[in-house]
Amino acid sequence: MEHYYLCPKCRSKTLLPKCNICGYEIPYINSIYRFCNDVSINLEGDKQYVGYDNIGDDFDPAVACCDEKNDERSGVYAACADVIAKKYGTEISVLDLGAGLGAASIPLAKNGIYTIAADISAVMLSTAAKRANGRYDNLILAEMNAYDIMLPDESIDVVVEIDMLHLVNEPEPVVKEISRVLKPGGKLIRFASLPLALSKEETEQNEYFNKVLSDIRDHYFHYLESHHYPIVAFHVDYQTVLLQYFKSPYNQLAQGFEEKINEKMRIKTHRMKTGAYSFLQRTPKELIDAAWKDTDGYAREKYGDDYAEIQDFSRCGAVLDVYTVKK
Repeated sequence: MEHYYLCPKCRSKTLLPKCNICGYEIPYINSIYRFCNDVSINLEGDKQYVGYDNIGDDFDPAVACCDEKNDERSGVYAACADVIAKKYGTEISVLDLGAGLGAASIPLAKNGIYTIAADISAVMLSTAAKRANGRYDNLILAEMNAYDIMLPDESIDVVVEIDMLHLVNEPEPVVKEISRVLKPGGKLIRFASLPLALSKEETEQNEYFNKVLSDIRDHYFHYLESHHYPIVAFHVDYQTVLLQYFKSPYNQLAQGFEEKINEKMRIKTHRMKTGAYSFLQRTPKELIDAAWKDTDGYAREKYGDDYAEIQDFSRCGAVLDVYTVKK
């Protein structure tokens, strides 16, 4: 099966890597096809967005550092990818929009599905490339802007989107683009975890863990607020927009899947330490460092020098929110 794209130069329908019409060769750098050279963060004009170039691996170091045989953080994503392969078959094409570190794209490709991992952040995609390590010929890493997806009309069977729409200030053009590239009857699918019951001991431990984490976070952000840190955030109702282009979603449970994760506090506080939040990307590093130094000192004094080793427990299932395009 041939898979077509849009040429960034003449916008003709073309195969990779070279435009069949104008001859433009799409740049291929560090295993990533560069369909655009847009900045990672744009806070000007009508179509603003926030990419994660300034965050990179710090967004989820547990994912960035794991390998295929020890991917402790991809269980939900792998389970959801398995459901897609089982329900829709492997002879489909999937666009993972806002693919980031490849947590969803890699399991999809591993199932044998032709997967396009698209993101505005080349830094994030570079980590996805390292994680994939050239194992999947059916995984295409593509630097793309969600406002202008470089794919032909009605060329994709499934679009996967996980926590990306809150990173744009105008969700409708993005949702419209998703609708455009989907085939009639195509699906927009969002992955999610489903909390499962814990033992009494685990619940009590989690209550303490969450109390400590909440206190540490409050202290951290209070410090930033007291220093008037700049915030980058969009407050948009993308759910209402989705229902303009898609039918009401239904839930598809990943039958038989259950994952248990034990995490230490140091994993939960890593993003505070590095400032790896989308809304902190314009906050000066020296302020992030100062906030963490103050917070770490506060936590050590209140909870002990080994507070970073406090554990929590989670048990979850996997569920897919499935939207069918209105065509």
